[in-house]
Amino acid sequence: MEKFSSSNLNINIKKALAEKGIDIPSEIQAKTIPVLMKHEGDFIGRSATGTGKTYAYGTPLLSKIDVEVGKVQAVVLVPTRELCEQVGNELAFLSKYIPNLKTESIYGGISLKTQIHDLSNGTHIVVATPGRLMDLVNRNVVQLETLQYVVFDEADEMLFKGFKTDIDKILATANRNYSTWLFSATMPDEVNHLIKKYLKKDLIKVLVGKAETPNVGIQHQLIELAAEQKLDALLQFLRQHANEKSIIFCRTKSGVQKLYKQLSANKFSCGAIHGDLPQGLRNKVMDQFKAGSISTLIATDVASRGVDIDSVGMIFQYHIPDTKESYTHRSGRSSRAGKSGISLTFIFPEEREKWNEIQKGLDLKFKTIPVPTHKDQLVGKAMIWAQKIAKSKPVGNKLDESTRNEFKDQLKHLSKDELLEKLLATYLREQQG
Repeated sequence: MEKFSSSNLNINIKKALAEKGIDIPSEIQAKTIPVLMKHEGDFIGRSATGTGKTYAYGTPLLSKIDVEVGKVQAVVLVPTRELCEQVGNELAFLSKYIPNLKTESIYGGISLKTQIHDLSNGTHIVVATPGRLMDLVNRNVVQLETLQYVVFDEADEMLFKGFKTDIDKILATANRNYSTWLFSATMPDEVNHLIKKYLKKDLIKVLVGKAETPNVGIQHQLIELAAEQKLDALLQFLRQHANEKSIIFCRTKSGVQKLYKQLSANKFSCGAIHGDLPQGLRNKVMDQFKAGSISTLIATDVASRGVDIDSVGMIFQYHIPDTKESYTHRSGRSSRAGKSGISLTFIFPEEREKWNEIQKGLDLKFKTIPVPTHKDQLVGKAMIWAQKIAKSKPVGNKLDESTRNEFKDQLKHLSKDELLEKLLATYLREQQG
């Protein structure tokens, strides 16, 4: 398939794509869509994050839905709430000109009663997290036996997040008549085991790129440093890339919260998301990040799926990932839709052995970045200090009028340039002891 406009997709889907200026498919889309438009069996699609897998399965899936049948005909399973919303929005956009076609996004953290009500109004496609889907199946709200298609989007991540039991139940459904489409950025042993155990023999595969390779537009960088150097180095890199959106990955929720407080104290525009945050607050932070009102997102791996923003230029792996798959998905939040980006991983000397194992599995070349010199760190701190001053609020009524006037009298004979020079000199002398 060379162009969406010349494909045999539903004409209303092509209209929506044209409205967004999309006509040339990515490699996974070009190879997958013609197959799925004809194939009625099981399917495996593998391609790196950010290469357009949602459109690869979404456009043929929507083309196959019978809007005259007011029942759930397809379920798309995703590992996180953020990705659930993202996929739901993409499918809603693609189907905006298809009369009466209805999709619903279903996940935890939202009223189950409301979601059950929404599903009762002639829904055709349900996008859901595995746990919430099984809850709906157990309540007889969704009947798997009546489905025509079940799509696993980011199957590897679902297994890593502990959804194997739910996935087994879904795939082992008695008298399974639906087609299973499984999409993933990586193919670890756990995913291959599911494929061999459950998917039918008329299976078709489309595999794009190497199994563990992130997007080709990413520059992979590494910095090895001591614990006490880590925050200062991060602050300096954030300042250098202040005009770009960035995501910082931490291993734990407490790590996210601690770093959020540290960056906020240094007047960096940032937000934080992790699994313990209420869904409404997670949505608010993500909306602010997408809109550009905050430039830096600090997250656990919950955000390595579900952040689909073209303009993320920097990925900071502040804590090293636990697996090569985790590295692939974290770094894949940059370099989306054919754009370039940088993934910078911080490691301590004692983490070198673990990192070497991860790097060996990735088969990637990493550029080692030197630790900033003492002079560079000092200059960087001075710039951040100046940033804090510029963003600080006036003291207001914290000081009486006479005290403020007395302070101003000490400095009013200085020109603006002299004052700035003396401020910088004072700061540097204090930092150097």
